[in-house]
Amino acid sequence: MKIIKILLLALLPSLGAISAQETITSTNFKTKTQKGVTVVEFNAPFNKQNNFAQWKRLEHCHYYRVCIQGSPDLKKKYKIYSYPTILIFQNGYVENKFKGNIMLELDATFEEIQKSIDELFLEKF
Repeated sequence: MKIIKILLLALLPSLGAISAQETITSTNFKTKTQKGVTVVEFNAPFNKQNNFAQWKRLEHCHYYRVCIQGSPDLKKKYKIYSYPTILIFQNGYVENKFKGNIMLELDATFEEIQKSIDELFLEKF
């Protein structure tokens, strides 16, 4: 079964194309996160240097950023206490959370984030 999942990931790259990076707000958050696998990075303007730089490499998802300064209601709703924080949604529900550390850097690696995405993506097969 694991081999089939790996083959599906290799053979279906066009299904997993990510969208261009976009900043979203409370106004369009629900619409952007309710379908498929969506990665949302929450960060603050003072910490832009620690944005998740490898977002273009992510496959099988859509990727967006939320500026917590402009969307304090989302910060509160999703209990964002450290920056950056990445939430992975599937069909509107939070499935995984990766938080920044005391140095305001993301502890999770690209591989850990991609693995979480792949697991969610493969659930539909």
